[in-house]
Amino acid sequence: MKDRLPIYMMIFMFSLAMSVVLQAIEVTTISPASHKIDADRGTDIVVDLTVAVDPATVTGTTFMVTGRYSGIAEGTFSFEEGNTRIRFTPNNNFSAGEMVTVNLSKSIADAAGNPVANGYCWQFWAKSGPGSMTVTEIDRIEVRQEGEGHIQTYGANAADLNGDGYSDYLVPNENTNDVRVFLNDGEGSYNNFTIHNLPNAARPSTNEAADLDHDGDMDIAIGNTQNSTVNVLWGDGNGGFTAIESYTAGSGVRGLTLADLDGDGFMDIITTNRNANNISRLMNNGNGSFASAQTTEANGNGETAIAAADANNDGILDIFVGSYVSSEIAILLGDGEGGLTFSDEVTAPGNPWMMAVGDIDGDGDVDCVTANSGNNTVAVVRGDGQGGLEAAESYSSGQNFPLAIDLGDLDGDGDLDMMVSNFGVFGAENGQWRLWENDGQGNFINPQDLSASSAASCSVFHDRDNDGDLDITGIDELHDLLFIFDNSPTAIEDTPEATIEGFTLYQNYPNPFNPSTTIRFAMDRAASVDLEIVDVSGRVIATLLRGDQKTIGEHTVVWDGRDMNDMNVSSGIYIYRLQTNQASSSRKLVLMR
Repeated sequence: MKDRLPIYMMIFMFSLAMSVVLQAIEVTTISPASHKIDADRGTDIVVDLTVAVDPATVTGTTFMVTGRYSGIAEGTFSFEEGNTRIRFTPNNNFSAGEMVTVNLSKSIADAAGNPVANGYCWQFWAKSGPGSMTVTEIDRIEVRQEGEGHIQTYGANAADLNGDGYSDYLVPNENTNDVRVFLNDGEGSYNNFTIHNLPNAARPSTNEAADLDHDGDMDIAIGNTQNSTVNVLWGDGNGGFTAIESYTAGSGVRGLTLADLDGDGFMDIITTNRNANNISRLMNNGNGSFASAQTTEANGNGETAIAAADANNDGILDIFVGSYVSSEIAILLGDGEGGLTFSDEVTAPGNPWMMAVGDIDGDGDVDCVTANSGNNTVAVVRGDGQGGLEAAESYSSGQNFPLAIDLGDLDGDGDLDMMVSNFGVFGAENGQWRLWENDGQGNFINPQDLSASSAASCSVFHDRDNDGDLDITGIDELHDLLFIFDNSPTAIEDTPEATIEGFTLYQNYPNPFNPSTTIRFAMDRAASVDLEIVDVSGRVIATLLRGDQKTIGEHTVVWDGRDMNDMNVSSGIYIYRLQTNQASSSRKLVLMR
């Protein structure tokens, strides 16, 4: 008779074998670093793992890279260091100044089928080009149809909905229960819009964009403040939608964010429900639908503001929540399996209405800012990188009823600047935006105010004209207008001279201008000169000089804002370009009709 192993030895060996089989892959290092603000726009994305992965499990859907504005990044994967390193090389640059989310799902596995533990997700920001903290209003665009009354435009999203490389603009409208999509015209403006009615909607506003079904197109989720509905708009890749559905969350959906809570690679919907005093999780089924909402308590009262970011640097997105009634800001930590656990909270200086997240002080940990409607303040709350929060710092919003906020590196110096939208006093037409510069340490300085026509209600930092620096698009919800702000110098003394061998090109004056502006340049040698006006896409609009022989000294040319067909060109950003047979130089100018 053969000897048999004792039963406890058999159990031990079986447990040991199972632990090997079920050992999950872990991420050791990532690049760019989590929360980095100024990653190169063409950067490779690199992930190092504890064991070799099966390359067949790494695809554009299991390793998904999404820009906040540019959408789904296409590219190529390569495998290094014995398949323990994955390198993703994007085909195109990320949009300047956008947040990029990298999401590795549990479907990435080794040859034995062992998965990446809980998936892995992190965020970084693409670098913004040098800009000015002095922005200029260059246009106002109607959101209403001709003859239409007040539609109350509130809520905004800048995302490339048709894949042309330019950020489009989407705005919900509370009175008409629809969403209007402005496709970028390729020159940084929005000439036309399409209207999409929202089923079962009741004053829609809060919204976010992502590829929810992995078809490569951007989809939109929108929450409704006066009922419990969330609308999901499935993008068709051409700026429209193949279907618009409605799901039930909790009563009074005031905030909405997207995050992969369970590591399956699909973005889930998380909402703050002010009337229900809780948050809802709608888990993505991975087949173009969402499961019934699950309720989570956030330890506050009147949950309103929400954002997703990795608060404890474990590669799992967590949820920041601002509670309007109880004036609190809290963090709920994700467990990678779909669960959320309360971690910490601090008192807000007012009533949080909206929030934004990012590393404001450069310490590698994510922080939070909120617009507080109750006492006209902005709160800055720093994270400790372990799921904890420091006491809130308070800044005056500059006007009544702050209700929206955004972060972005407007001046391109590697830190996040801040802008708050103030509704003002109802009917008084005194709403305004307040913009702050970050001093590099997370302190916000040099506030400046930008006037709305009535009620400043939202603003988004995005590179609308693809010139490499961030611009701003705002909303006035009483006059139903888009406000187009350009990031460019506005006076001669603000801009250094463009000195090129052979000539010096000066900033035009006045700038912005209407109806005409003077372009001045100086020659230090005689030469044949071309002077052209081009749009931001590089198309020649007008030729002011062509092969003109210019002598040593200063020269001026006046442009009257007309094109080569003697037609008035529209408001916007243009570039004047001076060229000789040896060198060329160009500058921006702004026409404001």
